[in-house]
Amino acid sequence: MQKLWLACSVVLFFSSVGFSQEQTKSWSNESEASIVQVGGNATSESYSAKQKTSYKVEANVATITGRYLQTKSAGTETAKQWDAALRFERELSADWAVFVQHGAESDWYAGYVQRDNTDLGGKYYFTKNELETFFTEAGFRTSKTISSPTNEVSTFNSGRLYLEYSKKVNESVSARAWVEYLPNFTTPDAYLVNYEPSMSVMMSQIFSIKVAYLVKYHNRTDPANVNEKKEDTSFTTALVAKF
Repeated sequence: MQKLWLACSVVLFFSSVGFSQEQTKSWSNESEASIVQVGGNATSESYSAKQKTSYKVEANVATITGRYLQTKSAGTETAKQWDAALRFERELSADWAVFVQHGAESDWYAGYVQRDNTDLGGKYYFTKNELETFFTEAGFRTSKTISSPTNEVSTFNSGRLYLEYSKKVNESVSARAWVEYLPNFTTPDAYLVNYEPSMSVMMSQIFSIKVAYLVKYHNRTDPANVNEKKEDTSFTTALVAKF
């Protein structure tokens, strides 16, 4: 958790600097947050926040990202997730780039206290213009996982294939969808698949409303987890600030 707060502090610092340096066009920032509280016969509350800040110098791009989600039902915590990552990308041409990234994530209810991931790979744009963007990333990932609740430490290597498509429908509405496949080289049956379609509606030049449906699928093979669901989902409606 201390690492999460440190990452969030760095994100906020970069966000404030990025806003003051907006005229240089080197900074870009996207922040989103949502709060849902339900009362009556059943009570629940859910909080989520997401941050992405990038700084570009010529062909080099540094990006820091973070995400947090917590849900409580009748005062009892039922979900808690966070992740933070730092990425460096080098553009080789208008269509090609290479990147290295290191990050950490946590989802106690999905079976791990913390997972550290280091990625190395390449990026290729099929389409890139003001109205439409379509690109893919492929690379190699090494991961170190601290399982919950046993705190057992394990490491594994995996590949990573990522596809993302975004389109500006009109002046106010845009849509995006991405899918990520992570084949496990250590245990082939324990692969991961994540995907998220989303849609945003602009309210002003900075603020918009975004709806997104995130799915995380883990093909668990451990007999001890045979009764656990392999798929975690979250539907979010958030206020987004982009500049």
